[in-house]
Amino acid sequence: MGGVGFSELLLLALITLLVVGPRRLPEIAHTVGRWTRHARGAWASLKSEFQDEMDRDHNRRILEAEQSHEQSESVEQEAHERRDDAD
Repeated sequence: MGGVGFSELLLLALITLLVVGPRRLPEIAHTVGRWTRHARGAWASLKSEFQDEMDRDHNRRILEAEQSHEQSESVEQEAHERRDDAD
């Protein structure tokens, strides 16, 4: 959990219980859980968008390399045909 051990969590829970009291603790836990779900969803969405963009960039580079290769092959083919016609 990112370097947070059981003892740190227990200490945090105890401090929270003392600060907010036992009556509001379930409400606060629910709110924190909702924020956590929202943050995880946002992070997953961001990662997904980033991965999609990286995939598009990768595919674009592959297509550009193939087009460049095809162009160089056609130039070589034309040069070869010109030499054959000249002979």
